[in-house]
Amino acid sequence: MKRFLVVLLIFSIGKLQAQFSENSSMLKAGVGYTHDFPGMNGYTAAAEYIFPLIENFQGAIGAKRANIAGYPRTNEVQEFTKATTLDFNFYWLPFHTETELFRIGLGYSFSFYNVKRAYPLIVDDGGSKSTTWPSSQSKGRTRGINLIAEYEYKIPGSIISIGARGALYKAYTRTYFIGPMLGFQL
Repeated sequence: MKRFLVVLLIFSIGKLQAQFSENSSMLKAGVGYTHDFPGMNGYTAAAEYIFPLIENFQGAIGAKRANIAGYPRTNEVQEFTKATTLDFNFYWLPFHTETELFRIGLGYSFSFYNVKRAYPLIVDDGGSKSTTWPSSQSKGRTRGINLIAEYEYKIPGSIISIGARGALYKAYTRTYFIGPMLGFQL
């Protein structure tokens, strides 16, 4: 809870500083391909509120919902990861014009997950061995660092922008994300 309050305080101070900035805030959303580990693939829906801090830096608060499933170990049990994350991100804009920008971000996620995993159990019945795949399901929380890279194109004369994002974030394990994003200037 202390970490959350510290992050919230930093973003609040940055928002107060940004009141005099020429940039405005933005609301972004997207859905993309997600890869957990070999055989576990799915999608993630993401939404984010981005606001200016100081020149070439932005802050963001967002949420993601990951739905990942597959048969990575055996065809007998479908394993899955379902996670909802609350994200606090900090972006650096190394390149930006009136219509294009590139963001590099570092963030912190608080993830609430539900996973199902299967592991082999080898049974020895007096000389004959057999393998079974019992599964276990668990819920929990974790947290971790996000790494984000994003390209955005602002449509001239419009409040709409389109772009693509690649990210490494924490859902249950390290998870890779790539997908399109749609933004609305506020």
